[in-house]
Amino acid sequence: MKLGFKFAVLLVLPLVVLTLAFGYAYQQRSQALLRDELTKEGRAIALVVQTAAEDYLRDRQPADLRKLVDQITGYERVLGLRIFGPDGQLTYQSSTLTPYPFGAEELLQQVLRERKPAEMRREVGGQSVLGFLFPLSGRGGRLLGAGQVLQLESYMEADARANRDFFLALTLAMVLATVTIILLVTRFSMARPIAELERSFRQVGGGDLPARVPVRGDDELGRLALEFNRMCERLESAHRSLVSEQRRRQQVEDRLRNAQRLAGLGRLAAGLAHEIGTPLNVISGRTDVLLRHLASDERSTRNLKAISTQSERIVRIVRDMLDFARMKTPRRMPTSVAELVHTVVDLSRGELERCGVAVQIEIPEELPAVIADADQLQQVFMNLVVNARDAMTSGGTLLITAVDQSLPHPERGGVTRRHAVVSFEDTGAGIPEEHRERVFDPFFTTKEPGKGMGLGLAVSYGIVEEHGGWFDLESHPGQGTRVTVYLPIEGEPMDEGPTQSEVV
Repeated sequence: MKLGFKFAVLLVLPLVVLTLAFGYAYQQRSQALLRDELTKEGRAIALVVQTAAEDYLRDRQPADLRKLVDQITGYERVLGLRIFGPDGQLTYQSSTLTPYPFGAEELLQQVLRERKPAEMRREVGGQSVLGFLFPLSGRGGRLLGAGQVLQLESYMEADARANRDFFLALTLAMVLATVTIILLVTRFSMARPIAELERSFRQVGGGDLPARVPVRGDDELGRLALEFNRMCERLESAHRSLVSEQRRRQQVEDRLRNAQRLAGLGRLAAGLAHEIGTPLNVISGRTDVLLRHLASDERSTRNLKAISTQSERIVRIVRDMLDFARMKTPRRMPTSVAELVHTVVDLSRGELERCGVAVQIEIPEELPAVIADADQLQQVFMNLVVNARDAMTSGGTLLITAVDQSLPHPERGGVTRRHAVVSFEDTGAGIPEEHRERVFDPFFTTKEPGKGMGLGLAVSYGIVEEHGGWFDLESHPGQGTRVTVYLPIEGEPMDEGPTQSEVV
């Protein structure tokens, strides 16, 4: 059952009871007043008839008396008249009374004896009648007889029926008006806000936390809608906080797994470099000896030079592996990020121009210096510039920016610290979704064979971690890539645990 219908029923029932009770009391009072008025009117009619009948009887004009009886009988509320002699015998009566015999002989004798009028009520022909008996006296007080006037009370029943019909119609009209008003009021003032609140509850239950309820007033429903909206805001804030915390925890877990992979691969790289280094030295030495002894043999010299070139290439790979495995402790000092960026761009300008890459640098002059190893940061920036250049095979733009920003470490949390936030944003092909989680893995590369071993970003990752910073990667296929480096401006305390070189 709807709320509006309940309100209508609860309000209409007492209203109907009160209206009917008031109607009943009004009808009883109205009938009492009408009965009094009818009695007064009947007494007046009886007095008039008494006076006229006494005059006619004194003047011996019985015909005029009969005419008076017939005229009075025509009055709408008078059933009829009777004229009695001094002995109580009926001398004349209205034709309307012929079917109804007189039945109040004792009261008539009392009136004749005491010469005082009397009143009576009885049923005549199924109708309620008020009767008036009065004596008729002549000159000298001589008793001439008596008269009776019968007055109808039936019109009181008609009036009562009319009153009942009126109150029933009034009650019905009030019920209909009340129900209509309540239904309309509850529909627009209660049903609609409640329906909106119910819909919003369903939306929130389905996960749509931004759902809100319109606040339509300052009443109870308005305050309820306001509190619901506040609850949704708190839930949405808690949900955002939870999602952020889950994302941060996922990043921490990813970085921890990456650090573990780096440590393991570092140990593997150190072992491989050691095992490969000795045979390479033997090969390189023997190749040099053969080149000196076979200098006159052009074909042998050509083959030996090819062996020497490839050996040197393997030596470089081994050296890179050793650099990755045995990362040196940074020598930290105040270092200008702007100067390092300009240095790296100047060193790479020839290759950048050859590949059709334009460089834009937006670094404010007031950017504070970072406490870092300049050589290692230059290596990091150089790797990022080279990767951006290789990503723009058909040319493009490399935008390098840096800002001073205060924020906590995403993994360690703690206090908020100032960082130099350096971004390298290219307009290349972007990184596919399936490769984004592996870009910092050692030996992972998407470049063509011979153009890279996949150690550049891994080494850069280790350097930045060693300085207490971190990387952030954003990439969209076909829209380019942005790699952001966060470096503490005040430097990083050296108590976070063993470094990569110590682990290796």
